[in-house]
Amino acid sequence: MRNALLALATLAAACAPASNPREIAAESAPAADAMMAMADRAEGGGEAAGAASTPQQTLYLAYAYGMTLETPADRLIGVMEGHAAACREAGPRVCQLISLNREGDAETYLSGDLSLRAEPQWLARFMARIEADADAANGRVRAKSTTTEDLTRAIVDTEARLRAMTTLRDRLQTILATRPGRVADLLEVERVLARVQGEIDSTQSNLAVMRARVDMSELAVRYQSAPRPVTASTLEPLRYALASFLGNLVQGLAAIITLVALALPWAVVLGLLAWAGRAAWRRWKARRAA
Repeated sequence: MRNALLALATLAAACAPASNPREIAAESAPAADAMMAMADRAEGGGEAAGAASTPQQTLYLAYAYGMTLETPADRLIGVMEGHAAACREAGPRVCQLISLNREGDAETYLSGDLSLRAEPQWLARFMARIEADADAANGRVRAKSTTTEDLTRAIVDTEARLRAMTTLRDRLQTILATRPGRVADLLEVERVLARVQGEIDSTQSNLAVMRARVDMSELAVRYQSAPRPVTASTLEPLRYALASFLGNLVQGLAAIITLVALALPWAVVLGLLAWAGRAAWRRWKARRAA
């Protein structure tokens, strides 16, 4: 942005009427100095200004909460769907449902996740309702967490930068509307103006995102079914073993046959070698005796 301000100061002088050079110089220099100082405060000195003004301003804090809920498997789906329905009924201005998913089945193990963004006061009541629903479903809240991010400095600095860029844009628009000049100079002003307007739009979007994080807190709820001593999957290994009994038996016999087929040639060779060795030993022993 500093380069844009330098270009603005130069173009302000170039686009002015050539009949009053002293008046133009006297007018352009202070304006350029003022805008350069504004850019320095927004880019380099914005941190010191933001730090000095922060104590007089409201803190911008973004909160994120987490909860882990454990309920019986046959009640988990109803509890989770009820929480999602409460968010939908509140409306997008109060509560925004980000994601909802579950996996597993009620006979073995169920789990699910609910993620939403809501207005802080409504969310406080909703979190109290979650604990009450857990008790009513013979469940419990196993874990809770809170995360806070301080966005005060980022928002204050972004607002200061936005004000500086807005002033620069207004100055460029004034130059285009009131000061004649060469076509090349005016086109350069339009290019600078377009770049500054793009930065303004991007900065406004970033500022809106940060303010939304402050205005609406996030909540992530993890649902888990309570463990059962005996489930449908407890006897699953035995059922699988009985079902695969015949197949395993056939595979064992096949392995034995394969082993015999592989060992039989070696047995014949070793038998012949043993017979030849024994015969040689007898002949040697007979010669020695003679």
